[in-house]
Amino acid sequence: MRLGLALDGEVLAIQGPPGSGKTTAAAALIRELLDAGKKVGVTATSHAVIGNLLKAVGRPALQKCDESQHCGAAGVAWSGDNGVVARALADGSARLVGGTAWFWTRADVAQAVDVLVVDEAGQFSLANAVAVARGARSMVLLGDPQQLAQPTQAVHPGGSGASALEHLLDGHATIPADRGVFLDRSYRMHPSLTAFVSDLAYEGRLEAADGRDRVAVLGEGLLAGSGLRVHPVEHVLTAADKCQQEADAVARLWRSVQGSTWRNHLGEEAPVGPSDVLVVAPYNAQVALIKAALPDRARVGTVDKFQGQEAPVVLYSMTSTSADDAPRGVSFLYDLNRLNVAVSRAQALAVVVLSPLLLDAPVRTPEQLRRVNALCRLVESATVV
Repeated sequence: MRLGLALDGEVLAIQGPPGSGKTTAAAALIRELLDAGKKVGVTATSHAVIGNLLKAVGRPALQKCDESQHCGAAGVAWSGDNGVVARALADGSARLVGGTAWFWTRADVAQAVDVLVVDEAGQFSLANAVAVARGARSMVLLGDPQQLAQPTQAVHPGGSGASALEHLLDGHATIPADRGVFLDRSYRMHPSLTAFVSDLAYEGRLEAADGRDRVAVLGEGLLAGSGLRVHPVEHVLTAADKCQQEADAVARLWRSVQGSTWRNHLGEEAPVGPSDVLVVAPYNAQVALIKAALPDRARVGTVDKFQGQEAPVVLYSMTSTSADDAPRGVSFLYDLNRLNVAVSRAQALAVVVLSPLLLDAPVRTPEQLRRVNALCRLVESATVV
């Protein structure tokens, strides 16, 4: 907040790993800026992300979007008319405004706000960041390039395909002290999960916040305790992007933990229900198989769908029998950012369901070796279910 309030024609970059309180920090900064008499803008790659941050601020806000575009967060007014929102900024009737890049590149909102906050800047393209910069005197880039990137098409030479935060990190896994702020505490994960994620993606700089060693699933069931678990499954006659044996194994694990008790970092206990278990898979075909094996209330989706969400327990079905069978190859299935996001959704337990053959993958480049090594390290660190 001290750095944000001192901005004067500059860019403040903030890298926030999973559970580090990016939204909480951004909302607090925006409130301080508003209290200091500043006009603040918010942008991101989607209306839903923008609305979520505006809602977290808890102050009167106006969002440029249509009713069908996830508008209408509690306390956030909206309009589908660009001109209405631009005039509200100009006459001061709105001092906190959210909109996508399409809004902030308009000529009538040039220099309209003192500070423009770009949420999920690890997915926000560098080109879009340059384009929206005209809307503000200063900018805050908030996000994490070590999580899933925004899908891109075509060829982007010379680093032009990087996100805004990737550009500023310039090849570093974590942001150097002279380039921005690294939020180094995770308020979500048990320390053993935090330690793995920290070594995997954050150069060992991420630590668990106080009291997170209390987080656990209690009891004597298949899934009890805290940390990493691995559940090997032998595959038989599987397709490349789906595996019935893994879907059945995930369903058994999901049912085994329902009705258990989990304890949060405050020592409070609650029963584990359908909303407390995230089931994740890399491919839509596997998601469909798992959904068919579980009740409708089960939370099942791809890694991309659950980025930004959390649950006491995460079950991750890696699906493919071997690296040779993996659709889109080693670069997709073994992607470090994908593994980071899958594991870091968990507060207490992360369970990886996989074929043992995935650990014996032929690699052709140093980067592929690094990715396969990460999965091997996870299995070595985990307890077998």
